[in-house]
Amino acid sequence: MARITKPLTNTEIDKSKPKDKDYTLSDGLGLYLLIKSTGAKLWRFNYYKPLTKKRALIGLGKYPDVSLSQAREKREELRALLSQGIDPQIHYQQQEEIKHKELTNTYESVAWAWFEYRKTKKNFSLDYQKDVESLIKRNLLPHFGHLPISQITAPLALKAFKQYQDEGKLEKLKRTIQKHNEIMTYALHRDIISVNPTANISKEFDSPTVEHFKTIKPEDLNEFIYTLNHAQIHLQTRYLILWQLLTMTRPNEAATARYEDIDETTRLWTIYIQKGIKESDKGRIHKITLSRQALALLREIKKLSGGKTYLFPSVKNPQTHVNTQTANAAIKRMGYAGKLVAHGLRSIASTYLNEQGYDSELIEVALSHMKSDRIKAAYDRGERLEQRFKLLQVWGDFIEECSQGALPKHHLQMVV
Repeated sequence: MARITKPLTNTEIDKSKPKDKDYTLSDGLGLYLLIKSTGAKLWRFNYYKPLTKKRALIGLGKYPDVSLSQAREKREELRALLSQGIDPQIHYQQQEEIKHKELTNTYESVAWAWFEYRKTKKNFSLDYQKDVESLIKRNLLPHFGHLPISQITAPLALKAFKQYQDEGKLEKLKRTIQKHNEIMTYALHRDIISVNPTANISKEFDSPTVEHFKTIKPEDLNEFIYTLNHAQIHLQTRYLILWQLLTMTRPNEAATARYEDIDETTRLWTIYIQKGIKESDKGRIHKITLSRQALALLREIKKLSGGKTYLFPSVKNPQTHVNTQTANAAIKRMGYAGKLVAHGLRSIASTYLNEQGYDSELIEVALSHMKSDRIKAAYDRGERLEQRFKLLQVWGDFIEECSQGALPKHHLQMVV
């Protein structure tokens, strides 16, 4: 007949005194209290390993830090594991490894690891890097940075990203979710997490509505140029808007223009587009033909910037370029809010040239659009530079025509 162990009592434990040698007080079912000769009282759990059937021991803490009732609760947890054929020692070791892994792999640490990895891949220019770095710092780390990445759940992400939809910032929301899931996918592929519970989180939100950029008709360009040249804005900003208008470029391309990319001899400005097919780490190469008016404007721009690095250097930090929203802000202050945005200047050129009967595919090439195989084929045929020189000159002539009577004398000389 199996011996029945009488359970311990708090009184019995408290009255137990140290002896010359260590001894034990059993509570039954593998739990006992080890009384050390030093006076320390330590909880122990004795069990047989499920596979080897060898005896093993687990320490459960020191009395009275761990009370009798707490020790019994731990014993039952261990017995529950054993009933499932799980060795408690291995289980706790695995739990510690998981905790260590979580402490090491916080969302922030993984985010920056992904960022460094992304730098080694193509199509990640310095400007794009700065943009993504800012997005991580502003949109992701405040929500998830301190958490183990394994603790990121769909409800948590839903709550974090909802504010951007509530604010109506749907494009920001879209980009934030995209970068978040790139980070999560990076963690998934490296066995940092076993699943990405936020993979389909974008379906919970509205998608950005595609809207055409606000623009004006070509026949209204003379009024715009008159307003531009009588507006209370910095001369460099006026030149920036005219440069974008004459070259049919995007606002960020004009704002970041560098002298080293312009060859005045061949009258070509080379830029790198981050949209469409990429040919290098910098992006897809696009060449812009410079009209007589654009070259005249370039000479005026040099007088302001000194012809060093950027055509339009930042006033606060001349080592970098002006803000890419500078033209937009100026146009808005000029009274064109809701009527025209900087990107809409390209639409004026497109409308005018199409109305004049020029090849629409040639116009799309000049605008650096890559929306169809036919446009790509136009690039593949040597970019049709000779025809584009004529096209941009026609556009420059129209701008000059619109400038007659709209510009002060020195500006008129500048664009002629």
